[in-house]
Amino acid sequence: MPNESLWGVNETPPATLKRLRFIHIVWLGLVLAAGWMSVMRGVQAGQLLTILFVAGLPGLLGMIFLSGDSVDPQARQFTDRLIVLAWTLLAALGLAVTGGAGSALTILFAIGPMVAFGLGRRGLAGEAAVFAVLAYFGAALMDAGGISFSDLALGRMIGPGFAFAGLILTALLVWTLFQSVEGAMGRIRAAATAEGRAEMSAPKIEPSKASNGAALIALPDRAGVLLLDVTPEGRIRSYSGDVLGMKLLKPGKALAAVFAGGWDVTALTSAAGWSGEAELAHGRRVALSAAPSAQGTQILMRDLSEREDAGHALEAARDQLKARTAFFASLGHDLKTPLNAILGYSDMMRAEIRGPLPEPYADYPGIIHESGQDLLLLVEDILDLAKAEADSHRLEIEPVDLSASGQSVMRQLANQAERAEVTLSLTGEEEVWAEADARAIRQIWQNLVSNAIKYSERGGEVVLDARNTAEHAVLTVTDTGAGMSEDDLARATEPFQQGSNAAGRAGTGLGLAVVKRFAELHDGSLEIQTKLGEGARVEVSLPKADMSDVQPLDEAAQ
Repeated sequence: MPNESLWGVNETPPATLKRLRFIHIVWLGLVLAAGWMSVMRGVQAGQLLTILFVAGLPGLLGMIFLSGDSVDPQARQFTDRLIVLAWTLLAALGLAVTGGAGSALTILFAIGPMVAFGLGRRGLAGEAAVFAVLAYFGAALMDAGGISFSDLALGRMIGPGFAFAGLILTALLVWTLFQSVEGAMGRIRAAATAEGRAEMSAPKIEPSKASNGAALIALPDRAGVLLLDVTPEGRIRSYSGDVLGMKLLKPGKALAAVFAGGWDVTALTSAAGWSGEAELAHGRRVALSAAPSAQGTQILMRDLSEREDAGHALEAARDQLKARTAFFASLGHDLKTPLNAILGYSDMMRAEIRGPLPEPYADYPGIIHESGQDLLLLVEDILDLAKAEADSHRLEIEPVDLSASGQSVMRQLANQAERAEVTLSLTGEEEVWAEADARAIRQIWQNLVSNAIKYSERGGEVVLDARNTAEHAVLTVTDTGAGMSEDDLARATEPFQQGSNAAGRAGTGLGLAVVKRFAELHDGSLEIQTKLGEGARVEVSLPKADMSDVQPLDEAAQ
């Protein structure tokens, strides 16, 4: 594995280490909670101690080695690998003893690569991801061949608690990694600002404003700016400011000797003045602005190394952000596969296929299922945004009935609306066909309806609508909730931005950003009408489907 990480040579930002250490401490608490649930389901004390030790080992290693203390780079590389290895082995062991490829503990395979990536170790993240995929398919092959080392009884006792713990930890890691993306974006903005300041740091000398050569403006000696007064014969009379690394700069020195390669300085001392760039004798590049004065020429030099350093920093930050974006864009299978397993098993538990659950645990499957759905929506938002930013999102365009898609989403989010005591309704039952990607349309509905429920007061109403206009197929979600101010509306569609009305409400600020991006990918538009305290109406316009394409679908349905 290479020594250099995404963050720099053998260096992970202290803030990132602090977050990751906190997550490992949270894992220890989750392990204890899952252990208590396992005891209540009948796990013996001897088995429990072994389970707690094995499950808690990655958390202990993270708590010890991610302290943020300065250590030898080679030691840091070793401890990072040890922590990721512990997570990977825990996932493999959990899969082996709780049901093979069908185990809900497959969620644990996502933790190792995410921890490695959080530490900036791309190579190690790739190794962990490859091992996870191989282990999963190996378990699937063993299941298909009738070979199994798992204890289904033990799996039923410990699986739900530890799967839920893995689900929570995965969500925390997703949040942590996106915090690092925000940090990279902040560094890009800082580098761009530094570049802009470097461009504006020195004024040009206009011929009409040149001094008479009798005196020079006093400039700071470390500002990266040098002002020369040059005689008509091309020799330096005096100077002011930063010498820009020229150790032998002194009055009387020939101006030509200041520049590299015998550069012709006649343009600088011409009557018309001159501006451009040149290289000094010791290799530093400078921007030049020359203007005639009453006693010769005045030349302003500005160091360009700050601009070049800012450019390098900007490029490095962009590379880091691109690498992270590519990582998120490829995470779909590793995250969604275990989530689907969790949702599937929680559905089976809610349906009591294997028999009734004890009364104290009757509500747990519903909570697990709803939390899994929320996390799945978050993961899909993250992946969709990452793919869009990486220009790797591919739409599968076909006729899509907006009304039918909205009805499906209403059924999916009915429990969320019921918990929030919000009424969902769809106006208009006729078909409204758009030329669009079916999954993207469902994601648009999900984000808009979920947001509307979240920001509605108890007893509120959320209305879905789909209709045709002369040129577009339009879907609309209207709520009577908190609404947004003009300032909130200005940033509502930017990734990771939430309005002032989001206080106390869970969310990442991705929902409207994903909706806007999907609308743009369809050559459509997003329009938001809202006032603070008066709810919101969000309208997405999409291309209408060609009815000649819709007719075969109707005939096939009949």
